[in-house]
Amino acid sequence: MELKGLRFPFPLTWRAERGHHALTRRAGIGHAVLNCPVRVRVEELFDARAIPDETGAATGWLELDIDLRGAVCGPDWHELAVALRRGNGSFGLALTQGMFKAPSYAWTIEEVARELGVTRRELQMTLFRESYSFDAALKRCRSLNGLLRQSDTRCRFVPLV
Repeated sequence: MELKGLRFPFPLTWRAERGHHALTRRAGIGHAVLNCPVRVRVEELFDARAIPDETGAATGWLELDIDLRGAVCGPDWHELAVALRRGNGSFGLALTQGMFKAPSYAWTIEEVARELGVTRRELQMTLFRESYSFDAALKRCRSLNGLLRQSDTRCRFVPLV
């Protein structure tokens, strides 16, 4: 299995269980040692490769550091408004995290702008300054969710306590 260009809006831990695993990041290649977690920072671009061992198996876990307590089926408008008002470059990440948590929501830039009390142009400019694109973030979040759900029927989003 080889996955290229992964970038999650949450920090994660990759755990190799069987086979030979390699994570390629800007800092270089890191070989995952069996049962020894490898941390990946929020929004860090990486490739992952898992090669079967002598038994023909390669398995592992991808654990996202995501808080789903109180999760809803749609955007958390309050959280997004706070991130937008902060103005410290955190809005694009907050929006992307919201999109990841609710990928099936009918996200539109017009609705987000209206709910946050800004114009579409102001929202686009804020995202641009933070190196985000509304459409690209939504497409990426939906693709990542699809990839996770396709990869294993046991894939589920549950809060860790």
